[in-house]
Amino acid sequence: MPESIVLSPPPVFFIKSISEQGYSLSTAVADLVDNSITAGARRIELLINANVSPLRLYIADDGCGMTSEELTANMRFPSADLDAGRAGNDLGRFGLGLKTGSFSQARRFTLVSSKSGAPYQARTWDVGYLKKTEDWTLIIEEETATEKLLQDFAETSADFHGRSESFVPRTIVIWDDLYKLERLKKQSEINDELEELRSHLGLVFHRFLQAGKIEIRLNNSLVEGFDPFPVNATGVQIISEDYWQSGDTFIRFQGIILPKRAAIEAREEISVWAPPGKTLEDCQGIYVYRNERLISYGGWLRTITRTIWLQFGRLKIDITNINDSEFHLNVAKSSLKLPFGLKRAMAIMISSVAGQASKEYRERLASGVTRSNTTKKGLSLITRENSAAGPVLRISHDFELLRQLESQLNAEQQEMLRTVTSLLEKKLNQVWKGDTAAPSEIGEGVAEADRQKISRLKKYYEEAGYSADEIREFLLESFGQNNDVKTFLETLY
Repeated sequence: MPESIVLSPPPVFFIKSISEQGYSLSTAVADLVDNSITAGARRIELLINANVSPLRLYIADDGCGMTSEELTANMRFPSADLDAGRAGNDLGRFGLGLKTGSFSQARRFTLVSSKSGAPYQARTWDVGYLKKTEDWTLIIEEETATEKLLQDFAETSADFHGRSESFVPRTIVIWDDLYKLERLKKQSEINDELEELRSHLGLVFHRFLQAGKIEIRLNNSLVEGFDPFPVNATGVQIISEDYWQSGDTFIRFQGIILPKRAAIEAREEISVWAPPGKTLEDCQGIYVYRNERLISYGGWLRTITRTIWLQFGRLKIDITNINDSEFHLNVAKSSLKLPFGLKRAMAIMISSVAGQASKEYRERLASGVTRSNTTKKGLSLITRENSAAGPVLRISHDFELLRQLESQLNAEQQEMLRTVTSLLEKKLNQVWKGDTAAPSEIGEGVAEADRQKISRLKKYYEEAGYSADEIREFLLESFGQNNDVKTFLETLY
């Protein structure tokens, strides 16, 4: 038998390493709320008195609680077998969320619990204590220490209005030495973190909250659910849902397009289009729900590039914990990868959502710069016209100021002004349509009108002392990076 040696990882080094899994305060707390929901909790209380130093955070629930043996087992790294079967409502995955989430924000955390009316017991992981013992030494709290923790929880709850005497916690997670929050210098910064937490919980657990399955309170104030798919709101376009089969399960996906008015209404303090602290641009993209819990949002998961043009588009996917391995879900539930087959199945819908979202954004831009229902042409600087290539924006030479200016110019000056407005039109339509290069208005070759403009511009810039390379680059940017324009420019030199 070969010689071997047991290499146990140094506890402090190991804990500090695994705690850096991309958690924020909001995502760390959400991981613990997952545990509460899996334990059958109907009410979850989050308490932190930001005016008291040192800071301490309580996460309490009225779920099934734990026995002494279960309490110890749940403090193990990890506490579950990744390959073992899970209940359909289990929101966990690795059996690490309690530990990694807690240590990402605190250097000491305690788990207090009671089951079936038995006395409360508590277990504590303390980085400072681990440094002293240099071993995986879990603290079993004495009865008096446990009672003190329960009393402190009750007193902290009493510090806030709306305390419910009927709430009896079965499990409480207590975070001490909140090293990340305590780095913040201003009270307002801590309050901002707590508001972000409230918004995040309202978004990721909105299906549970709005269905009345759970109630979450932060400092005795209800967390309101926010549904990012307001399908009943006026003007929302719904893309018919579709399915992709994965083994014995079917993964459902569906898209929506928000109306252009959402861009303005989303800036209001309360809006159906974006949660507090978020913009439409933040909220675009693919939303992945796992067992009704939102685990990913705010991007397109490497299917298409995120741009401001797509802020009106959203698409949701529903999976279960059976699909975890296919989506490569990480410990913090902050990163996942769409299976290739699902990407392919969703390609048409993603393209449709992106196309409609871009169109809605263009409509918003156009409505912001054009005047509608006006009978006097002299009041409209920019108009919208239908051309053979589709709708385009034009600078109107009937606009009163332009008309008067042209009337005071000679023929050559008028032509120069029209060349300038033509260039502005091209740039305006590039921005409107989201193009990176000037659109070609002809099928083959360069239109005669554009040939004349290019020749005149070349002459103007040569007389102004610009180099041939500078002029060529400018003309290509203005009239399109295509072979027809390049070939015509070659004939001019």
